[in-house]
Formats: sequence, C-alpha cells, structure tokens
Amino acid sequence: MRPPVISIVLRGYQDRFGFQKLFLRYAWRYQTNYLVLPWKVLPKDWDPASQSVKPRATLGGETAMVVNNHLRTTLTKAYSIVADMIARDIPPAFDLFSQKMRADKKVVSLFGETALQILKEEHAANEISPKTYITYKSAVNKFQGVMGPLRLQDISREKVLEFKRKMVATGKENLANQYVRYLKIIYGRVLKHFELDDQRKPFDRVEIKVVKISEKKSLTLEEYAAFRNALAQADPGSQTHETLRRFLIMCRGLRFSDTQRIKKDTHYFEFQEDDTWYRYFATNAQKTGSKEIVPISNTDATMLLHWRLDGYLFPQVKYMTYSKWLRKVSLDLIGREITTHYGRHFTGDFILNNGDMGIEDVKKILGVKSDRIAEIYAQKDIKEVLRKFYRAVEGLEGK
Repeated sequence: MRPPVISIVLRGYQDRFGFQKLFLRYAWRYQTNYLVLPWKVLPKDWDPASQSVKPRATLGGETAMVVNNHLRTTLTKAYSIVADMIARDIPPAFDLFSQKMRADKKVVSLFGETALQILKEEHAANEISPKTYITYKSAVNKFQGVMGPLRLQDISREKVLEFKRKMVATGKENLANQYVRYLKIIYGRVLKHFELDDQRKPFDRVEIKVVKISEKKSLTLEEYAAFRNALAQADPGSQTHETLRRFLIMCRGLRFSDTQRIKKDTHYFEFQEDDTWYRYFATNAQKTGSKEIVPISNTDATMLLHWRLDGYLFPQVKYMTYSKWLRKVSLDLIGREITTHYGRHFTGDFILNNGDMGIEDVKKILGVKSDRIAEIYAQKDIKEVLRKFYRAVEGLEGK
C-alpha cells in the first residue's frame, strides 16, 4: 500500500503584517488535504527544505526553537499514525488520519471565550467573589472589544502593548493598567486550564510612557463646535440629540446631577432690557449647595431649551447610562471619550481665557463656594454677568 506524502507548507493569504499560516499537507491517491497548524511566519523566515523556521525568525513573541520542536513533534505523530494504519492494512484516507491526529489534542479555543468560561465556572463554584467576577469579566470583554477575537497562541507582548496604547489614547491610563493586571492573572488561569507553560510572558514589560497634554479635563473650542454642529444635524428627540443637548447645557456650567432637576417654573428666568433678552437658570448646585447662575444666550435658547410636558428640561437618566452615551458620541465626533465634567472645565477655561470676565464671574456661574461671593440674586449683579457672558459668547457661537 502506497503511503501518503506528508509535509509542512506555508500557504494562504498574508495578513497585514505579511505573516502566512503553516499547514500540514497530506497527499494520497491524487488528493491533497491540509490541517492548519497554530503558527504564522513570514515567508522569508520559512525553510521548506528543512521543514523548519529559520533562527531569529519574527514569530510574535515565540522562539524558533519552540516552534520547530512543535513542528517536529507534529510530523513524528503524523508518520506514526500513518505507519500504524498501514501495518493494520487500513487505507490511510485523510478523514481517518485527521480524526486520529486530533483524538488526543487539546483544543485551544479563542482566549476570550475560554477566559469567560473559566470565570463563569469559578464564580458558580464560589471560588471568586461576584465583584471579582464582574471586574475580570469587564477586562476580558474590553480586551476582546478593542483587539477582536484572538487565539491563545496569538496573545503576544505586541498585542498587549497595542491594547494598552489604544486605551491610553482615549484618556484611560489608569483603567488600562488595571485591565492589564487582571488580564495577566486570567491569562495564567487559561494556561493552567490547558496545562501549558507561560514561555512567551506577553504581559511582562508592557509599561509605556504617557505624555499628558493637560492635567485638567479640557475641551477645545474646535471640539465644542463639533458638538454644536452635530446637535444641529441630529434628529430632534433622538438619543444622540438629547445626549448632545444635555452636554452642551453642562458646557454652560451645570453638573450632570443639576440637569436632572432643572424645571422651567422653578429655575428658569428671563427679562428684557431695551432690545436685549436676558435668560438664565438660577439654582443651588446639588453637589455643593452653592448658588449658581447659568447664562443662556439667544442661540442657546433656540437650540437647547426644549421643555418637557412635565416642566423639566431633561428626563431622569442614570449617570452610568448617560456617561456611556456621551463616551460613544464623543468618540465618534472628536476621536476620544470624555466625561460629563468636561463641560464645567470648558466653562471655566472659556470664561478665564476670554479677557472680559474674571474669577468672580467664574464663581458666580459655576457656583463655587467662597466667602467673597456676593449676593448674586441682586438684579444688578446678574445683569452685569449676563452682559459680559453674551459679549464673550458671540464669537464662540459663530464657530
């Protein structure tokens, strides 16, 4: 009985980095079939004559020695199976051969799927607390969301660094460090599950230098203009429209908690002097109890003041839910995720950098506690602050 021809070949499409997959080629009776192997190499690093990877090959964190040992073991196993089949006078058809090759093989599934299954089993057995389960699960889900589905053998130091850089780029340096620590622990549990050794150590030496543009949560005028333009184009009443409208109100000095309770007949005031209408909110900041006034320009009144039937400016929304909406909208519009407090920082920065307004105006608009704050509900004080704010905002709304 004529034996099949077995070899290891490089085939298929190259990925974006130029890597191709290795396959076990099985040719018998004019039919050729392939079994995929868990390795990818650059064509220049593969030696088809010796059926091995060249020394110092680029292998995504693995060494040529480890890969070549695995390839030799695979070939030895293939030859042994074929020899046994021929000795038993069994035709070495590919279907039967592939079954025997995989009979005692550990199937390493996607890293994320395996990790989540292990965490689920540990949680069900009370081996980890509910809080730990949720925390580790969040880290795995974030890793999958950023990097996509990866096999265990695809987890490399370069992949971990790429994940960390992408998170840091969105302003989440601390969360990135936490997730990497959690992922290292989970990665070890996955290796233990499959009885594998951590030879590549992909989570070691993944520190990156972060250059902070500002210590504050800053929003540029161009980014603010992008939010205003997006609001004008969004469908009225849609989730995107309401998310942007609430954030732009916060760019006038309100905290998120304050937006939950703004009511027309309680907090909104307007009066006219000559041809000018003056509009503002007057409220006590829910977080500090400080008095604050929120100037509303004519353009603001048209774009932002859509009162509900119950008299409130916005519906009740949980902070975590709104934060999720805002992060998504900001990532789409300006390429980074922001939080609700960026609005108050923007208000303070804009007022102080304008030149016509000073620190006392910031205190009155933002409701910052201070012994020097005068009685702001005096008509004269409110009118003067509003006048200066309207002059300042004229150029801003034209962007």
